[in-house]
Amino acid sequence: MTIEEKQQSGSSGISRRDLLKIGAVAAGALGAPPAVGIPANAAQDMQFDTEVKSCCQFCQVRCTTLVQVKNGRVVNVYGDPDNYWTKGGLCSKAQAVVELTYSPHRLLYPLKREGSGWKRISYTEAVDLVAEKILKVKRDSPEDYAHQVVFFAPMWESRESELAATMAMKLSGFPDIYHPGDTCVGNSGAALDLCLGTATNSTTLDEALNSQLLILWGVNVAETYPVYIRWIDKARAAGARVLYIDPRRTPTSNHCDEQLMPRPGTDGALALGLIRLLIQQKRYDSEYIQNHVNGFKELVEACEPYTPGKVAGICRISEERIKELAGRCGNSRRTIIWLGASLSRYTNSIQSVRAIIALQAITGNFSGSGKGMMNVQGGKPGGSEIFEEHFRSPDLGSALSFRKTLYNMERNRVKVLLLNSSYRRYSDANRVKEAIGKVDFVVYRGFFMDEESQLAHLIIPATMFFESCGSQYGNQRQVVWREKAIPGLGETVEDWRFYSDLGKKICGDTYPPVEQAEDIYELFRKYAPTWAGLTLDRLKQDPTGISWPCPSADHPGTKGTLFPDGRFQTSDGKVELRSSALGPIAWSEPEGGPLSDAENAAKFPLIFIQGKVVHHWQHTLTNWSAYMAQFSEGNYVQVHPDTAGGLGIKDGDLVYLETEAGKIKARVRLSELIMPGVVWTPSHPEPSAPFEGNAGQPINTIVPSYWDLVGAQYNGFGCRLIKV
Repeated sequence: MTIEEKQQSGSSGISRRDLLKIGAVAAGALGAPPAVGIPANAAQDMQFDTEVKSCCQFCQVRCTTLVQVKNGRVVNVYGDPDNYWTKGGLCSKAQAVVELTYSPHRLLYPLKREGSGWKRISYTEAVDLVAEKILKVKRDSPEDYAHQVVFFAPMWESRESELAATMAMKLSGFPDIYHPGDTCVGNSGAALDLCLGTATNSTTLDEALNSQLLILWGVNVAETYPVYIRWIDKARAAGARVLYIDPRRTPTSNHCDEQLMPRPGTDGALALGLIRLLIQQKRYDSEYIQNHVNGFKELVEACEPYTPGKVAGICRISEERIKELAGRCGNSRRTIIWLGASLSRYTNSIQSVRAIIALQAITGNFSGSGKGMMNVQGGKPGGSEIFEEHFRSPDLGSALSFRKTLYNMERNRVKVLLLNSSYRRYSDANRVKEAIGKVDFVVYRGFFMDEESQLAHLIIPATMFFESCGSQYGNQRQVVWREKAIPGLGETVEDWRFYSDLGKKICGDTYPPVEQAEDIYELFRKYAPTWAGLTLDRLKQDPTGISWPCPSADHPGTKGTLFPDGRFQTSDGKVELRSSALGPIAWSEPEGGPLSDAENAAKFPLIFIQGKVVHHWQHTLTNWSAYMAQFSEGNYVQVHPDTAGGLGIKDGDLVYLETEAGKIKARVRLSELIMPGVVWTPSHPEPSAPFEGNAGQPINTIVPSYWDLVGAQYNGFGCRLIKV
């Protein structure tokens, strides 16, 4: 009996041993190191009927893969050895997708809530029901419907799914779309857009080989992008000095020449201190500043208070180390800075990233080989604004901030929520959960009976990676294409198909007549000049993907610097360090931190930070993998022995990790790899996970609701540990 047949019959007679035999796990992935795929020669020796080009969707690396299918079933997936960026590397998350695809826990058919249970319905019935609910909102409130339908945007299936959903929402007059970036790298993106005119990476990772200095500022490459570690090692071998800035020693530390461990949330102060030293020592590029930078005079004034002594006290780094780093920055005329997502997770993030951008600008390190800045997600594809402007209702209003929508949900003003991603991505997640519980009709596009499904009135299961085709864009500005390897199991459908079907029912003929993912891709390319050369034929043949801008079919794509002539995408083509809205670049303590509030410090004296681990990624989908569970231990905290000793806590003790928003139980793991006074915990656990190693309390349920202009704060506030 197949897994699909067992789910239909209600049987769950699959053992953990059986589960571990599925797909790549059966092919030996359990023993594979994190950044290594099955060797191509070994994969070729396996028996299969077809081999399909695909790519992993778990992160912005977009590892291209080869998927082997036998008798209509995926039996193996391995990294494409011809991929320029990965050379066939594949991390453990991608290796678990075969198991997740055939999981006995997977949802395969639309389910409508009836009382305390669920009734299976057809996909057609499900789409009709959603369309009717949305059309009823428009009939009942013809003058005031815009903010009554809300969409938590997708991040799984393909770029085409995001475009299809955006068209459905905006053509039908609903502007409130919340992308995952607002809880991830929104602050960094906002700062880059303000200063450079685009949040897109200004260079690509291979340029690190031409750099003198590569600064990994808060990006734990070895765990968040394991296959990229080869580029860090190659850069060092080519002569670059690699410097890592992070309050914890992580696996990335082992690939770097040195590491600075500042107090969490003090990155902006460190950058301003470095700028002050460079200005005092006249180790900046005055010609580049004159020709390509606005706001240098204001920057000189802004950084004046940040003396080495003051910065040392703020960051808890010695003056000597700060001066050494300033010397390295001053000596290097080919510096690349890679911004980690952690930099976006403080209320001072926008100002801090502005300061780091200013550091690159005054040293002339934005234009040319071996220079530039990378963000975690690579930035929004060129042409997105043009596309979205074309496919919108003529009277479409402005979108509300998430906080305003949360307020509306709490007051029963939101009638339909299209929940295509986790509410647990937000701070104070319990409040968000309670607010969603007040929405009249919640539609969930998910894979398992997780926390989101418990809030839904209708579940329409989604396809997984192997069951759909489409494009994705990645960290190196590359666009890749994934072919469909197998039909969707059960009655699952692609996100792009669901939102296209829904859009046609709501909008009628105003919705584009798209019938396949390729149609949506070509529709976007029509409005995106920087994608003009990214034809489907080229993408489907390329093992790596092609980096944009790519303005013509004979253009090879743009690797390396985005600004070779020093002209940026701001209004006058210069780096803009001024802002009438934000004022001078400055640093402030994160909200709720032990040093920002004396009363708070007395109750919550330790600094909270969280992060990803190599075996888990988006929305905790990976929590449904037995393969992943064996590497995990649920909720735990990493604490320095000096911190624990003062609290009478020993390694292995069970403690309450408490903040002003709540508390959870966690196991103590003592380590000298973290700063004293700081508590780190992994982000992934969830209560509904079926495997002990992945189960636990969602971390964001105890993250207080502190926001800046763009995003929420997830690190840097106060916490305490109490022995259970």
